[in-house]
Amino acid sequence: MTLTIGTRRSALALAQTGLISRMLQSLYPALEVKQELIVTRGDRILDRPIAQIDGKGVFVEEIEEALRTGRIDLAVHSAKDLPSQLPADMCIACVPGRADARDVLVSRSGTLEALASGATIGTSSPRRIGQLRQRRPDLDVRSIRGNIDTRLRRLDEGAYDAIVLAAAGLDRLGLSDRITTAFDPDAFIPAVGQGALALEARTGDSFLHDLVAPLEHAASRCALEAERAFLGTVGGGCSAPVGAHASLHGDTLRMVGYIGSTDGRAIRQVATGDAADPRGCGARLANAILSAGGRELLDGHRHEPA
Repeated sequence: MTLTIGTRRSALALAQTGLISRMLQSLYPALEVKQELIVTRGDRILDRPIAQIDGKGVFVEEIEEALRTGRIDLAVHSAKDLPSQLPADMCIACVPGRADARDVLVSRSGTLEALASGATIGTSSPRRIGQLRQRRPDLDVRSIRGNIDTRLRRLDEGAYDAIVLAAAGLDRLGLSDRITTAFDPDAFIPAVGQGALALEARTGDSFLHDLVAPLEHAASRCALEAERAFLGTVGGGCSAPVGAHASLHGDTLRMVGYIGSTDGRAIRQVATGDAADPRGCGARLANAILSAGGRELLDGHRHEPA
């Protein structure tokens, strides 16, 4: 049997797809796995931040269309790239064990606290921009796009004094030695789904669902569902300064949520709930933050000039 997995062309996407391919082939030695490389809208548009690209799912739409037409059987995504609502004919068939969810600083001159006033720090994420400005309003936060290698090269060339990246991406590329500081996820809230992989398939493809079922990690699924429910209730995406991080502690789900603005204003709250109801926990936390002023912060962000 041959399984065709769709993926983006970046080194990170290929590393993640390779990981899943090896896991499946260890389970099914007779399985042949092929990779179909797909260029998405987010890959093509590099002259502006993701937040300024119209629409949702800028890294997944073309891959979902390949699933829909049968060109591929399975898609491997960074879960943080998925919009909060999938098309009815698509589903997350499997969530493998989650990697490190934290954001990290990669710096030429020390920790975030050690950076000189006016130092340049690169990120295009409104969520990261807001949290950086809350902690260090004296820094010069500048946009940066491109894959991880490109961003590291621009840092090394001196275009930035530091950049913020996801720990999981560096780990999966064998670049964890570049990390200067890993941020506490309770203090510097990650993106929804950060560090997790989502295996997307056609909703009715029961054979494929059964095939990937042994890779499912229950605690990672629980946390991801809570975070995605938070995002869906808030109504934000990668264009909004929104973050959440959930973790499982026995039968209890603990979750921290964040709604902010790029000027550094923010509301953070922590909630706990029954691990059997992750979506309910995520939705309740989102509504609590929205009611505490988060709605006004989001409205203000939507009216900011592009």
